[in-house]
Amino acid sequence: MGKESGEKHLQHLLGILEGWKAEEWTPRLNDILDSFEDFLMTRPEPPKEWLDRFGEHPEKFDYYQVVLPEDFQDPFEDDLGNIRRLRDNFAETNGTLALEHQLVSRNYFIFENGHAETIPAPRPILMLESDNDDDGKIDWDCCISVFADGSFYAYNLDNDYEEILGENIKDILENKMDVLSKLNLVIPVEGRDYGVLKSV
Repeated sequence: MGKESGEKHLQHLLGILEGWKAEEWTPRLNDILDSFEDFLMTRPEPPKEWLDRFGEHPEKFDYYQVVLPEDFQDPFEDDLGNIRRLRDNFAETNGTLALEHQLVSRNYFIFENGHAETIPAPRPILMLESDNDDDGKIDWDCCISVFADGSFYAYNLDNDYEEILGENIKDILENKMDVLSKLNLVIPVEGRDYGVLKSV
């Protein structure tokens, strides 16, 4: 892809995102974090399938934990403390769709196992990922998901295992177009990539 062509595609995508940003969406960040806090404080009984999986010694595995983005984890805080830090960090902006998606998708067991009211994961408007069979153009696993508010989640774009949860896709599009242009388009599937997520 030539530089001029790549720039044209970039501007077209940014234009589409601006249109999407103008549409209303109802933030669910506080609902998600409320569910996590309630789960950690009430410590509901794990489902039978989980107990069966670990046999006679389920106490060796901690069921009562949540997975938060690394950027918002303080190793000296417990999960409840880190949830408060996350909530405080986004008190004025109500978070992003990418953040909501990560929180729901990495902790969907809380919703799937009936410990909280179901909260659908936001739908990505663009998903790209590497294809290792694609003549070695990109010979490592990497991906990016972009959401309607311009936020995004990216993994390993520089082949350094880094996860990036960002609020504005513009910079990464401009700086990573050489990699992004070689990735394959993925069509999001409801129940797997967005919506009410289910175990596979």
